[in-house]
Amino acid sequence: MPALDLKGCIEDSPVFRRRIAAHEESISNFDTSLKSLVKLVKSQLDLSTEFSQRQSQIAVEFNTIASGQDDPIVGHALDKFAKSLTEVEKCRNLMNTHISSMFLEPLEQFIRAELAPVKELKKKFERSSDDVDSSLVKYMSKKPKDQMIAEASRDLYENRLKFQADYMEYVMKLNEVEAKKKFDFVENILGYMYTSSVFHHQGYEILKDLEPYMRDLTGLLQDSRQRYSEELEEGQKYQSECFQTMVENGKLSTEDKSRTSSMSSGRTTSNDMVPKAQGPVSKSGYLFERRSGRMLQSWTRRYYTIDGEDLVATTRNPKMGREEDQATSMNLRVCSIRVADGYDRRFCFEIISPSRVTVLQAENEQDVLDWVNSLKMVNQLALNSDKTLASSFRIFGGGKKPISDTKFDNKPLPMTSEPSTEGDKALFKQVRNMPGNNFCADCRAADPDWASINLGTLLCIECSGIHRSLGVHVSKVRSVTLDKWETESIEIMLLLGNVKTNEIFEARLLSEQQDRPVNPASSRAEKTAFITDKYVHKKYIAETSEEEAEGLNEQFWKAIKNPNLHTALRCLALGANINYRNPDEKLYTGLHVAVLQEDIIAVEFLLQWFCDVDEKDDDGWTALHLAAAENNVRFVLTLLKRHAKPDIKSNAGKTALDIAVDQQHVQAVTALRLFAFDKQHNASPASSSDFGFREAMSSFKSSPLESRNSSASHSALDLRTTVTTNSNLSAVEKTSILNDDQNSSLLRPSG
Repeated sequence: MPALDLKGCIEDSPVFRRRIAAHEESISNFDTSLKSLVKLVKSQLDLSTEFSQRQSQIAVEFNTIASGQDDPIVGHALDKFAKSLTEVEKCRNLMNTHISSMFLEPLEQFIRAELAPVKELKKKFERSSDDVDSSLVKYMSKKPKDQMIAEASRDLYENRLKFQADYMEYVMKLNEVEAKKKFDFVENILGYMYTSSVFHHQGYEILKDLEPYMRDLTGLLQDSRQRYSEELEEGQKYQSECFQTMVENGKLSTEDKSRTSSMSSGRTTSNDMVPKAQGPVSKSGYLFERRSGRMLQSWTRRYYTIDGEDLVATTRNPKMGREEDQATSMNLRVCSIRVADGYDRRFCFEIISPSRVTVLQAENEQDVLDWVNSLKMVNQLALNSDKTLASSFRIFGGGKKPISDTKFDNKPLPMTSEPSTEGDKALFKQVRNMPGNNFCADCRAADPDWASINLGTLLCIECSGIHRSLGVHVSKVRSVTLDKWETESIEIMLLLGNVKTNEIFEARLLSEQQDRPVNPASSRAEKTAFITDKYVHKKYIAETSEEEAEGLNEQFWKAIKNPNLHTALRCLALGANINYRNPDEKLYTGLHVAVLQEDIIAVEFLLQWFCDVDEKDDDGWTALHLAAAENNVRFVLTLLKRHAKPDIKSNAGKTALDIAVDQQHVQAVTALRLFAFDKQHNASPASSSDFGFREAMSSFKSSPLESRNSSASHSALDLRTTVTTNSNLSAVEKTSILNDDQNSSLLRPSG
């Protein structure tokens, strides 16, 4: 709106008065809007403060949840998110303070100092105008000879002077307010916008620094979701199979299985029928326990578990302070176990200790036999518990490298090792001390804490996230500090390392002495482009001649046979077929050769690069057949864990179990039986990736590697029995089966 000309105050025309009225209306509307704005800003600050408090409470809850997390990755993520939220809310509180001091208070001051005086000046102007009009009317009403004309003239003059002064003051104030609307008020608005901009920029910077970690965590969560989906599918399949089995059997586990022979005969007293203890026994389930009172006897259902040398009894829903509900245990070393039929209930057996006789009742006869045999095995194992379980480890392509000698203590030996163990701590220290491993293999950032286990390199967290996005077929990423590690994976890291792997994937950079395209300060996009070129497009691998390219498969095969992990990795990088079957060596693959040479590191390396575990040789044998034939329990379990199919038959119609039974390899037979039994009866879908491997590994008192191909690994009993009762059986159907009165149905040929 144009400023009012002070000259108009002299004329005081109706037009000028209308312009003044327009200014008054504009300022009045502005005053109303300003007061509304002040009210809104106060409300905004109150809501923002309350929101900030709630956000801070959310951050506190994140920390609380993180402190109670067993998963270190989830706990670390929540702690990191809580810190970021806290930092954002600190910025928000600072923004609120600035808005209050730099916007709200100036607005209120503007209303008080600039707008409020306008109303007072308007009243003063209107009074002066009325006084002039009144004086003029009085002066003009005098008659020519009136004695009061001079006095009226003087009053008119004085009122006009005052009116002009008040008029100009009022008009100048109107102009001043209109002018200050343009700079004072707009400057305050600008300060508000700058404050908001700074807050959002600071919040963006905080969350931007968190974005790479969030991307990496998203990859981990997708992997977890995928594993959960697979486990859920397996669980549903397992549930369906269990239900189908129950329907087909047409009977419950509590059904009385009548037998022609008595349970109390020599079967329970002969030690020949008790399996020889091979390691810690795992058995648990509900049993009824007889309790004797003063007047009556009672039977209480309790849950019994074999824990080392002890049989532990617990109640499902124990009540506080109730003595009979407390957990009890008895040491089986000093107990004897026998089946008993002298009670008024079926399926009973006794545990006789020096202090008392405990009578227990199972649900059926088979369950009685299982419990009695298991308890006798524990008793036998406890009496021989002073023996040492020697643990040895096969290094890549060479002799045996002892890792540790573990005292046998009735605890399962883990198949995988955690970095917290002393042995693996020492191995990890060796990995970190290798040349080049103190920097990230890709961007050269210091102190990398992540690794690509199939490439054998150490990486920083940002590069590890990029590796994860490439897929596990290119790079399998693990945390050095947070994840569990197999000892074999650590050995692969020791045999490769950043320097050797980069000699393959950065050969052209090294030979041409080119500068590395990225460094720790490079953007994520630059690092992604370089890593993709390096490992996916293989842009920096040295070129090969046509002759060398044609012989890559043979070169890779020889690198496995004559162990050279660096050469094997180079051949794979150049496109060698990991499942190449050598026509000059019975169509053996690299996995066949590694199993035959008992090279656990080579086996692990091939499995990490997704070799086909079910590839056959010239005789139709898979690697599992060879492991069973060699009685190499460790390889049997490793291959089964990697989903090798135990039911594949050779050209002669033999499965791996058939071969182990034929050759009297007790340990291999036991491992394969364990897998078959566990899969059909006891496998837990939620832990199907282990299916009792740890228990299986601990069940062999002597090292599989030490007993390979020795007569000591053969049973004194004949594990084979020939099926001759049916003359119509085919040659394939007349395969060897395990002579086992409990689980032989698991081992018979399917037909």
